[in-house]
Amino acid sequence: MLRPMPTVGGLIYHTFPMTTVSTKERLDYFRSVVDDVFSPMQIIPDRQRGSSFEAELEVTALGRLRLARVATSPLSVKRREAEVARLTDTPYLVKFQLSGESLWRQRGQEVHLQPGDFVIASLAEPYELVLPGEYQMPVLAIDPITMRSLTPDPNRFLGLKMSGEDADCGLLSSFVGQVAHRMARLREPMISRVEANILDLLGGVLAARTGTGALNSEQQRTRIRTYIEHHLHDRELNPSKIAHVFTMSTRSLHALFEDQPASVGRYIKACRLEAARKALIDPARRAGRSLTDIALDVGFYDLSHMTRSFREHFGTSPRDYLASATQ
Repeated sequence: MLRPMPTVGGLIYHTFPMTTVSTKERLDYFRSVVDDVFSPMQIIPDRQRGSSFEAELEVTALGRLRLARVATSPLSVKRREAEVARLTDTPYLVKFQLSGESLWRQRGQEVHLQPGDFVIASLAEPYELVLPGEYQMPVLAIDPITMRSLTPDPNRFLGLKMSGEDADCGLLSSFVGQVAHRMARLREPMISRVEANILDLLGGVLAARTGTGALNSEQQRTRIRTYIEHHLHDRELNPSKIAHVFTMSTRSLHALFEDQPASVGRYIKACRLEAARKALIDPARRAGRSLTDIALDVGFYDLSHMTRSFREHFGTSPRDYLASATQ
């Protein structure tokens, strides 16, 4: 379970003022921040360098994901059995080597990461990370449910190097690095689009390396529902497009959902309506945005389209729903 983040100026983003903390207290402050943002772990600076500890850390929420950019003096990080036992429902971390290099160890595997490479780690198991020099490392935290929607068995990738020399891995690493440098300036609705693109790219990387044969029907439905939820902004999202994305016929797609409570088309509409309802009652998401903005962000063609659908589903108009929710 990802921990809640503070909202700053309507944006779920936070930067930690390491330079304002005294040199003597900076390492302890950094450790406490890491505990709060990620999870408890052992952080050991390289004292042989003989210089004071330096660090940068900023973090933002991207929908259900969390992205941090970390840069510090040389150090090592260990997540031991004692720290593992302190958390439940732990997220996966995808660690991208943006600059510098590192040694990563988990499940008896050791990999050497260079710029463009990344690894997938589980906070549910011990690991060790050695950073021998200055570096920058974007870290993506993904909850287990979302991770399993991308690949049935995420743990098979633990301790494996995803090389930036591979076209798909390099593309994902480059995109995440660009997002990390701009996280302080991201605004709605761009955040939902960034989240969708990261998950699409990561899902493609993992699918290309799975090689376990066809998914069962429930796994296919989970992937399709996740795709829908991450692409509501696309007004052209429909069964035909989804079938094309998942390389199946439209008839096969409908057959996959024929015994489900809702067809694909109805599921898309229900997700858009629920996304609109949540946006109306969330002050952070509603700040500075009109009803038309919200309608377009969740994939309706215009405000009247959303109003008709909203009234049919909830029995009231979006405007009246907003008024009653803010009384």
